[in-house]
Amino acid sequence: MGTRYLFKKAVKISQNFSPQDKSLILNLCHTIKNSQEDLLLVADTAMDNCLTRCQGICCKSLDIDSVFSLWDFIFILTLAPKLAPEMQKRLDAYSSLYLSPCPFLRDNIGPCLFPRGIKAQICVITFCTHDEKIKAPVKVVNFNFYKLCWLIQYLRIKRIAQKIIRFFTRGKSTAPWG
Repeated sequence: MGTRYLFKKAVKISQNFSPQDKSLILNLCHTIKNSQEDLLLVADTAMDNCLTRCQGICCKSLDIDSVFSLWDFIFILTLAPKLAPEMQKRLDAYSSLYLSPCPFLRDNIGPCLFPRGIKAQICVITFCTHDEKIKAPVKVVNFNFYKLCWLIQYLRIKRIAQKIIRFFTRGKSTAPWG
C-alpha cells in the first residue's frame, strides 16, 4: 500500500471514531508525544550528529513507503489535525518512483513540517550513530506506537461487532420464527 492510500485511510479512520474512542486515542497519542520528547532529550548528542555531520541525509533520500505507516498518520492527524490539508497537498505532489527528499520537509531541505514530538515512528527513532543511552527511550516510543496499533485494531473490531449485533437483533424481531 502506498503512502497516499495510507494517509487517506488514516483520515477516514480518524473521522469515524466515536467521542469515547477519540478520547482514548488522544490520550495514547499524548503518551507517544511525551515518549518522543523524552527520547529527544536523551538523544541530544545523536541528534546533533544528525544535524551537523549527516545534515539529515536520511530525510533527503528516502523511500517514503517504508517510513510512514497508517499508525503514524493517525497519530499525526490526532495531535495536529490542521496539518491534514498541507499533508495531502504535499503527498499529491510527491513522486515515489525514486529516492527523494521527504515531502514533509520544507523546501525539500527542512525543517520538518511536523512539530517536535509529533513525528512518524521511524523518523524519531532513527539515528546514524549507536548510542547506548537512547535504547530504552526508543523501546518506549516503539511500544507506545505498538499500543496505538492494537488500540485502533481493537476499536475497529468492536465497531464491526456492534454492527453485526445490530443487524442480527433487528433481523430477529422481524423474523417469523423469532
